[in-house]
Amino acid sequence: EIVRAVKAKGPLVQCLTNFVSMDFMANGLLALGAHPAMVHSVEELDVAISKVKAAGGAVSINIGTLDTLWIESFKCAVKACNEHQVPWVLDPVAAGFTPLRTSVATELLEMGGCAVLRGNASEILSLSGADGAAKGVDSTKGSDGAVKAAKLLAAKYRCVVGISGAMDYVITPEGNQFSCEHGVAMLQKITAAGCLVSSIIAAFVAAKPSGFSNAEAALYAFTYFGICSEAASQSSNGPGSLRANLLDQLHGFDLEQLSNDD
Repeated sequence: EIVRAVKAKGPLVQCLTNFVSMDFMANGLLALGAHPAMVHSVEELDVAISKVKAAGGAVSINIGTLDTLWIESFKCAVKACNEHQVPWVLDPVAAGFTPLRTSVATELLEMGGCAVLRGNASEILSLSGADGAAKGVDSTKGSDGAVKAAKLLAAKYRCVVGISGAMDYVITPEGNQFSCEHGVAMLQKITAAGCLVSSIIAAFVAAKPSGFSNAEAALYAFTYFGICSEAASQSSNGPGSLRANLLDQLHGFDLEQLSNDD
């Protein structure tokens, strides 16, 4: 069972992520049972990613606080991942909001090797060439409206594509479609909640048992995160308490409550 595998293995997840999300992402991964590393200097990325390979881990790339140095780090990380055969997950934060964001995310995808691309509907639409109508980092589109675009991207880049929203979707390179309806609307009021999901997907990809695909890893990551958020919301009065309670649920959710299918 994949959630137990994640907690048993404690995968190393190397995160190149934005300044807004670093704290929440690191603490969320620790609560899950994974081990975050936050290396982003080009001078040490190749060595760091070789160690991720040795540990059977994965890399999570998040383009949130974009600048020239970050772009260099992202490209260096993808190059190292491909050379060391380390799976990497891309979160194309606010793709479509500016041309630079769209072009950087596209360049990284074109380097090849992406295991999972996870974004909101606006980001996925924008990367496909459509008008995503992003409102900063937030989506103005429903996740179901980006499924066609996700299928195009999955086929083009031979990667799994995950769309976050009221309903989460996972698309395989072959065009197969899966969905997850778990989650709470208040997650939209917690900055970096989506960023954390991307890093959790990386942890699930790294720790998945033999026989599980990257698509299944992404689907179960969405599902576990969503179920934990639902449990956390039951004792939350607002975004602040939900954030704290979510960390507690990622850490201590009773796995016996999960269906046998998981």
